[in-house]
This record gives sequence, C-alpha cells and structure tokens, in this order.
Amino acid sequence: MSESIVLIVDDLMFLPKLESGLRRLGYTPLAATDDTQLTRALFMSPVLVIVDLFSRSFDWVHLLSLVKKSKAGPVPVLGFGPHVDLALREKALEAGCDAVVGRGAVSTNLSHLVEKHKWALDLSRCQAAPPAKLIEGLELFNRGDYYEAHEVIEAAWNEETDPVRIMFQGVLQIGVACYHLQNKNWRGAMKLLERGMPKVQRFAPSCMGLNLSKLLHDAEAIQQELVRLGAEWQGEFDQTLLPKIEYSV
Repeated sequence: MSESIVLIVDDLMFLPKLESGLRRLGYTPLAATDDTQLTRALFMSPVLVIVDLFSRSFDWVHLLSLVKKSKAGPVPVLGFGPHVDLALREKALEAGCDAVVGRGAVSTNLSHLVEKHKWALDLSRCQAAPPAKLIEGLELFNRGDYYEAHEVIEAAWNEETDPVRIMFQGVLQIGVACYHLQNKNWRGAMKLLERGMPKVQRFAPSCMGLNLSKLLHDAEAIQQELVRLGAEWQGEFDQTLLPKIEYSV
C-alpha cells in the first residue's frame, strides 16, 4: 500500500506528468481541485500536498485552509508557481504553504522535493503504552461490538494530541467497516476500509503494542472478499474474516 500525495493541480498538460512521475516514485497521486475531492483525498492520510499557485480555476487559498484544518495530521504543503513572483510566494506562505518553488523545479526535481518536504512521522510515541480508553475500545472491537467500539475509540482519538491519533482513527474506521458489514452495507464497508487502511499502514508493523500488520492483513482479506461478492451483495458474510486486534500492554 503506497503513500499518497494530493495534487491541487488542474493543468491538463502538467497534471498527467506529475501523476506519472509520482507513480514512478512509488506514490499514489490524488488529484483534488474542489472541497469534495480534497476532503476525500485527505481521508487517505497523504504525506504531502502539492498545489499550483498559478491556477485561476480554483481558490487555492480556501483549499489550503481546508488542509490546515483537517484532522488528517500536519500534512506539509508544497506550492509551485512563477519563480520570480515574490508577492505570490508571500501570499502562499501566509495561506499555509510550507515551501514554495518554481514550476520548473517540480518538473526536474520531483523526487528530491518530495523526499525533502513530505511528512515523515516521528514514531517515538508508538513506544508508549496504549491509553486506557483505546484498550477499552479494542476490547469492544474484538467482541464485535463495533458501534460501541467506535464511540470509545473516537473519544481516545479526540483526547490524543500526537499524530499517533491518526492510527486510532484508522482502527476506528476499520471497525466501522465491520459494522457496515453486519448491516450488509457493501459500499459503506468498502469506503471505510479505503479510508482506514492507509492510516493504519502509516504506523505498521506495530504501534503502542498493537499488531497492525495482522490488522491490515485481515482488512485486506475483507476487502478482497467484498470485491468477490460484488456491490449488489445482500447475503451472508464469512464471519471468520472479521478481525481481532492483537495487542500487548
């Protein structure tokens, strides 16, 4: 599962080049030029946002405000535009860009820029013990009480201030996917798996004593089974596929 990078870019000549360049580097590009697309992309826990500051077809100042308000974590923003436009550069930095470069640099130096500016997690918090509320939520999850687990893990997520809260949210969303399975909601289950798995992946193989590699393996098995069953599925689901989260305190 590759890391994702959001592209707030609408240039129909330049965007495909950026997308193919990022794919060659092993990233998943997510194009987003409106509120709905950006909100959906931020659910994928991206490691970087790249924005075209020269575009006139979308309000990038507004979109950057959504990035900075997002609970996806402190996602860095790299802006690009005319190299000599100092006023635009200052406006971009004030709006939330962490760095601004010329368009040519993005074309010729994409690999270096991504590695320099992408969000690298400090996993030191993963060495800590899980908070009591998270453990309570995990026990509910493992009993199949997914609705109750959602309420408790969400409370733990709201209380946590470190980026490790993203892992909490990923676990929560996989649990909600299982809740949708119980209610034969194929689309809801697929959507929540797609949102939750990348967040958990960021902290794999383990964090706070949680065996995240196993959770991801189990979630991928559910996803594959849902694909096999198809969107019109309304029958039974193999309950042995529902995950149990292994953890140690």
